[in-house]
Amino acid sequence: MKSNFTFTRKAALILGILFFVTAFAQEARPGQPIKGVIVKGGKNPGGNLLISAGGGGLFPGNTYGLDNHVGNGFNGNINLYVPLLTMFPSETNSVSLGLNGGAGFFRMKKDYNPEGPVYHVAGQSAPPSLKAEIADGSKQSGFIAEAGVQSNFSFSKFTVSPIVNLAYISSKESQFTAVQTSNVNGQTRTFETSKKVISKTDGLGVIPKLRLSYFPGRVGFFVEGSYLMGPDVQSTTTIFKPNGPPNGEGFYSIDQMTAGKYETVEMKNRFNALGLNVGVIFSIPSKKQSVSPKKSEITEELQSKSGSSCVCVSSPVASVQFPNVSGPSINPGGTLTIPYNAANSTKFLRIEASPHPYNSLNTGTWASIITIFTNGNASAVSPAGNPFTHTGGQNPSVRLIPFSSLNQGVNTICISVKCPYSGTTCSIACFTVIVEAPPAPSSGTITTTPVCCTRFVVVPGNPHKEVLTGQVKFKMAGTVVNAKLKIVSAGGVVTYENFVQNGFTACYTMPVEISVVSNTNLPVASSTVNGIPVYKYSVKFGCKELGPKLPVQVIPGIKIPQ
Repeated sequence: MKSNFTFTRKAALILGILFFVTAFAQEARPGQPIKGVIVKGGKNPGGNLLISAGGGGLFPGNTYGLDNHVGNGFNGNINLYVPLLTMFPSETNSVSLGLNGGAGFFRMKKDYNPEGPVYHVAGQSAPPSLKAEIADGSKQSGFIAEAGVQSNFSFSKFTVSPIVNLAYISSKESQFTAVQTSNVNGQTRTFETSKKVISKTDGLGVIPKLRLSYFPGRVGFFVEGSYLMGPDVQSTTTIFKPNGPPNGEGFYSIDQMTAGKYETVEMKNRFNALGLNVGVIFSIPSKKQSVSPKKSEITEELQSKSGSSCVCVSSPVASVQFPNVSGPSINPGGTLTIPYNAANSTKFLRIEASPHPYNSLNTGTWASIITIFTNGNASAVSPAGNPFTHTGGQNPSVRLIPFSSLNQGVNTICISVKCPYSGTTCSIACFTVIVEAPPAPSSGTITTTPVCCTRFVVVPGNPHKEVLTGQVKFKMAGTVVNAKLKIVSAGGVVTYENFVQNGFTACYTMPVEISVVSNTNLPVASSTVNGIPVYKYSVKFGCKELGPKLPVQVIPGIKIPQ
């Protein structure tokens, strides 16, 4: 009950935010310009043919998520809107009805933490451990194709779009296994205590959506909430049961464990998830729609240029980019994080700055004086000169700031504009630039203990006979910092594994070489495995079945189950 309430509350919160923003948009007076934005010609772009691309979070329903072991994820999609009917058209407002279609994908994190069953075995030297194994990667992925109806309610530069689509939803199969490991009488025993298989799912569903779009021009932005109601998802759970009851102390004998059986339970539940996406939307006007500005708009723009007063309006065209030209960029109010790289010291931060036309700075050319600040002080820029005079109109002035002048951690970069006519100074943009510190050096000192790998086979009279596989695994101990294990097995096969204190590696075919490498797969100087840089392990007849009547094999360094 609590889980269902949590999911319902999350859905209500997201949809409530969308309705609040929608209500605010509807209160805007039609035809009223938005400060800092000039849009030339035509009706509201929300009534045109629309192509959108977006992505965001996907939050599975609590029952579906718990039963299928999936958590929050990501989804992306591309949509097309084709208007069929337009009603109540005006210069800035309209209502249209049309068709919506699109395709997308989703990926949700697999989240499996088995709590049982765990069986205590007579002769165990320590409580058994339970390990989760997830097949086919750590993400549950799928595909969605959808088509339906969409209506658009356009108010000035905002468009509200209710959408209802019929969808084909497909998701891949997933497997989750719980493996118990027990040390019984000096031997390591493993038992597959439970296994859950979630079948590949294909079927039809319904996706209602509510979208809010903002169009400063022919290219706009949107935020969208959706609810995915898909087909039933089939799952099969197999649970291991020892043969007979435990003794008075709650322990089972090894014979009861090897003679145990599996019970299977089948169930199904409906695919459902809540989505919250943002994205970009492109408006494509029809050929009949004029794109020429009206005379009143031209007059208003000329008056804006010729005014002598300064109005502080943020500049939407200002940006910060790193590295210069080739790197990612942000607009005012954004945050740019620069990962550590020793080569950054020779690079530059690119600043593009120009006052917005609505600032009405001086006559016709928006001439102004620009100053760039880093952490409250005038920045060292190239070309030299800060402050500098900007005379390029709407074309931005470009300046470069040396990366070496930034502080490690959070930096604030602001652009200030001074009007030469009145002397008024205002800030038109601020950015946050985070410079990451260098990572801690990698190191590792570990010990590994070889243990033979076993598996259960079915033979006459014994449905759970444990035999050697011919492979070896290693128990890990020690310490590592920003490092992992590099394991080279027979045939030169290279595998990387994360270090797990007192955990076991996967099973490998001998000979095996183990060394410590950094998280970027580079050798780590002075690291050791069992006291040496590269630990090599190979036993000719180790971990192999030598025949049922041969004497017990005693091989130094490994344990062979009997």
